[in-house]
Amino acid sequence: MTLAVAANPVAAAPARTSLNEVASWGYQLQHVDRELVAASHYDLMVIDFSQDGSAGTAFTWAEVQAMRRKPDGSSRIVLAYLSIGEAEDYRSYWQDSWAASPPDWLGQENPDWPGNYAVRFWDTHWQSVIMGSPDAYLDRIVAAGFDGVYLDRIDAFDVDHPSLPRATRMQRMAEFVSAIAAYARGFEPGFFVMGQNGEELLDNTAYAAAIEGVGKEDLFFGIDGDDAMNSTGELRASLGPLQRFKASGKPVFLVEYVSTPDAMARVRKNAAVLGFPLFIGNRELDDVRSR
Repeated sequence: MTLAVAANPVAAAPARTSLNEVASWGYQLQHVDRELVAASHYDLMVIDFSQDGSAGTAFTWAEVQAMRRKPDGSSRIVLAYLSIGEAEDYRSYWQDSWAASPPDWLGQENPDWPGNYAVRFWDTHWQSVIMGSPDAYLDRIVAAGFDGVYLDRIDAFDVDHPSLPRATRMQRMAEFVSAIAAYARGFEPGFFVMGQNGEELLDNTAYAAAIEGVGKEDLFFGIDGDDAMNSTGELRASLGPLQRFKASGKPVFLVEYVSTPDAMARVRKNAAVLGFPLFIGNRELDDVRSR
């Protein structure tokens, strides 16, 4: 299959070769201002592939290249956010007819995030929405010149389904991410793939091999509210696989949604001890500036 990439007169920014070079990162999915991204100090930025989530406002190749260059002329890694465990009704793939007649792979709306719907992520029809044609989500991201993808809803294997036990759902997610990585790297050998959350899956050898890094939300705070500290048990359950992953030579990135001075001081101190680059933001992820 051939990926259609238009000729571009703008020179590509130099590429970083490893996520281990990243000391700071930013994460913004709403109201992305490409000039603010370009002017930021971050070594890594995770953004949506478009300004409002639709194909019509997708960032161009030239705009992505501008965001890949830091003010001092060095390179910044820019990853495109890609949800693979839920469908979003504001994406170009969404069809209005699904409200009355949803496809077999489409499930219930997420009550915490209106407009986001569970999917049978192992279904080949859903996977063809993600990759495999010029109009597919991943294909558009590769063609736009992003350095890689930041995969969300890896933890969708926790959504119960009567036809598949949890262990099988975990294996299917590992296979899906591995397929995404292999497909994208067929076009761009240095394409980065990061997974968000679902850290239990890091003990799956195939999944851990397919990704170059992992992002973790709410490690220290947030399970019971943005400024509520997580229990020791919750922290240990997540920290174990994250530390094993880091010990394997791959980085872990944290995002915490805290606002009080005490909480911010705690997460900064703990992240520094662990050696995990930290971004502190609001849960809407609508501001490139860390708190």
